[in-house]
Amino acid sequence: FSGGVKLGDLDDFIALSQECVKPLIQAAEGEGSGAAKLSSVSEAKALPVAEAAVVQRPNLIKSKASATDPKAQIGQVTLSDCLACSGCVTSAETVLLQEQSGEEFCKRAASAPLTVVSISGEARTSLAAAFRESPLQALQRAAEALRRLGASYVLDCSAAEAVALLEGKAEFLRRFHAHSSAPGVVSGGSSSSTSRAATGSRKSAADDKSGTNLQLPLLSSHCPGWTLYAEKVVEPGILPHLSPLRPPQQIQGRLVKTCLLEAHNRRRLHRWWRSRSPLFAAESWLWSRQVLDALAPGPDPLTAGDIYHVSVQPCYDRKIEAARPSFEVVAGVKEVDTVLTAKELLDLCQTVEEEQQGANSEGGAEERRLCCPLDSEVLADVFLGRLAERGSGSTGLQGTAASSSAPLICCVPGNAGSGGFAEHIFREAATELFRIKLPASPLEFQTKQNEDIKEVCLLDPVTQKVLLRFTAAYGFRNIQNVIRRVSKAGASSTAASDTGVGHFVEIMACPGGCLNGGGQIPEAKAQGSAESTGEAAGAAAGQQAARRRRLANLEDLLVAGEGTAVVAPAEHPLVLPLYRYVASRAEGGAAQGAEGASLESLVGSKPVRSWLGAEWRSLKVDEQGQAVLGSSALKW
Repeated sequence: FSGGVKLGDLDDFIALSQECVKPLIQAAEGEGSGAAKLSSVSEAKALPVAEAAVVQRPNLIKSKASATDPKAQIGQVTLSDCLACSGCVTSAETVLLQEQSGEEFCKRAASAPLTVVSISGEARTSLAAAFRESPLQALQRAAEALRRLGASYVLDCSAAEAVALLEGKAEFLRRFHAHSSAPGVVSGGSSSSTSRAATGSRKSAADDKSGTNLQLPLLSSHCPGWTLYAEKVVEPGILPHLSPLRPPQQIQGRLVKTCLLEAHNRRRLHRWWRSRSPLFAAESWLWSRQVLDALAPGPDPLTAGDIYHVSVQPCYDRKIEAARPSFEVVAGVKEVDTVLTAKELLDLCQTVEEEQQGANSEGGAEERRLCCPLDSEVLADVFLGRLAERGSGSTGLQGTAASSSAPLICCVPGNAGSGGFAEHIFREAATELFRIKLPASPLEFQTKQNEDIKEVCLLDPVTQKVLLRFTAAYGFRNIQNVIRRVSKAGASSTAASDTGVGHFVEIMACPGGCLNGGGQIPEAKAQGSAESTGEAAGAAAGQQAARRRRLANLEDLLVAGEGTAVVAPAEHPLVLPLYRYVASRAEGGAAQGAEGASLESLVGSKPVRSWLGAEWRSLKVDEQGQAVLGSSALKW
């Protein structure tokens, strides 16, 4: 093609690979010798022709003996197998998602000792748009349906999202300081801005002596589709750029099976004592009989394995994220047991409503919309505080930084559809590094090659040089461009601007971000659209315009919907208590040092990072860093 020809309107799709990233390669069996494993191409080429390697197609379908027929073998495919394969072993995705479905939720919720459902802001917003209600009304409607299906608590995830944003900011500042203090690095700002940016650099470098892992640009890691792609396909040199932090879903899961578990056990014990205490005899006519059982032991405390935690998310890749073996509270107990999409939650709500309508029609009762009262114990946070208390400005927690004026919280004033990492970190970095206070209005990102790759820059007020450059790249087409630029710059580059993507990249696998995730509820197609007329060009333009309008409406609902308040992460009423709790847990229960600690001393601290950290490992190399041999390497 000529240099003036460009390809546009390409499908954002990557064909599945036909090879596993961990192939089983064995040499031909000789007499008296077993199978020899090959670890590199050089070993394979060094073999005599008679011992030419035989490539066996890896089989991820694990077998076990049948209970009814000893000779029969039953094939099994688990969801975690997706972490070790770059292609699907079956054309039916439902086989892999059996443990992550609405049917599985109904079955386990009915039998679990405690069922907790966490609903993300993006999924809640999609549900509100489908119901044509406010986000708060949609949450109450979903909570009532989930309660009838067996859920004890329904939580929002704003506290976990706030913690993720604060830790993401701390990680970026650590890396920026490390690069600013490195020899030969010249900041892009004026002398005054440079001196301000260098403040605290020596302390940051002393906190982490392994500066080789503090590479820029920092790539966000809260999208499981992107992180899985990076581990399986991208070169290992890119992984140190990923933020080593748990995604918000897993932070929420970790808090549910620790913090909420302890609060629930305290509540059970208190109610057991209250029902048997003579101080409250007038409240219960059964007390006289219960006095005889005063010597009976109290309720056994629940363990993390007794909690069935369900997360409602905007995409299907979250299901694979929850199945990651490293995301466990204790051995064998996952932080998130089941992930449902917004579409699956809508199906559950509609099922419950249909059953209610059927019962009302039989009994002649008036039809009423499902609605869980705001002051109900079902709508709670990880400390089991009620959302109604948050909306009234009283959380009941000591040491809260501030109180919210609404039950629901959004942590950024705009660009929140994919977590708001670029928005929050850019604002905080401008203030802390260069003492530049940005307006309260949302950041204005400039569209680059297409509408799914955008950029925002911070300019020096004096010299107009670029101080910070942040990029938002959505969709695999743009992800590949980002990776290409970062790889081309190489690890030896000291200036983040050499990569062409700046200092931070918010990466999402879904075009349009999380609000446009594959698990979101699709908008009903209008009749008589350009697509039905057969006008291909007009249909494509109409779809793009419709997507922009839909995402803008969802963004407005997420940030400014009824019952929602914009509260900075550091001012979230639960953030300081959560940080103190995490610090005490990470330090092995040494709560004395964490009880009176300030938020500034806890954000980004080593105990918190160890408890909320994550490790991304390339599946293209083994534990020793040697390249894993693929079958394509043997096609010489």
